[in-house]
Amino acid sequence: MKQTKWWVWLLAASLGVLVFWHVGVNVLSREALYPYENAKIWFDRTVWVRVRAVITRARTATRAAMLERDVARLRMAVGEVEELEAEVARLRELLDFSPPIACRWQAAPVLSRGGTSAVWQSVRLGKGSRHGVRKGDPVVVPDGIVGRVAEVSPHTCDVMLITDPNSRVACELETPGEGVGVVRGILYGGGSRPAAAPALTLLYVVEPLRLRYLSRDFEPPPRMRVVTSGLGTTYPKGLTVGYLLESKLNPDGLAREASVIPAVDMVALDEVFILTRQGGRHAR
Repeated sequence: MKQTKWWVWLLAASLGVLVFWHVGVNVLSREALYPYENAKIWFDRTVWVRVRAVITRARTATRAAMLERDVARLRMAVGEVEELEAEVARLRELLDFSPPIACRWQAAPVLSRGGTSAVWQSVRLGKGSRHGVRKGDPVVVPDGIVGRVAEVSPHTCDVMLITDPNSRVACELETPGEGVGVVRGILYGGGSRPAAAPALTLLYVVEPLRLRYLSRDFEPPPRMRVVTSGLGTTYPKGLTVGYLLESKLNPDGLAREASVIPAVDMVALDEVFILTRQGGRHAR
């Protein structure tokens, strides 16, 4: 019996020593680490804060110097642009050129494709006469021209795409360094004119556009860019229309005709831009 009590007391004493040792080690370890942790906090709150402030001020000063140089360059560029504008104004006055038409670009969402009856090549946009849109306004995206406004209501408008067989666009070939002068033609929409009772035509079925009345003496290479010529009152000059596929002489041999692939994917149209003109004539 006495031996059993002895083992019980020995086990209790061992457990007490272990508990005391565990608590003591934790306390001692915390106390040993305290000076280092306190020093780190002091360093972060006093020294490192000041160092970071100095580094930030140096970066800010460098950035400010770079911005000042950029501002100086922009001021010089603005001065050059003002001189060029004044020179252009003088030349327009001497040559009796009419001033450019004031206009602005405004984004418009594509509401539907194919118009109300889903026939031929058209899209309906969510901007109308209350937004300043008028019949004949050109419609574009960054890739190139889409078409022109054909019908307008207060809040919507219908756009005739350049792929419509009834579409006509005055174009020219981009021929830098060719030395042959300006090569102009009229771009016709693909397909044929609608019959009295036209069948439904899917928007994504697009035949190549036809660029007619080109000079017979110049055979353009494939993939040449076709841009608007600026003739007429609808499209400004220099907008991308498409890229030339091939060309051939007409049967009469008087002019050349080319196939053109549109630069804009009409299927992917989601949002377009309408060139709203502030005055001037419009195509009807």
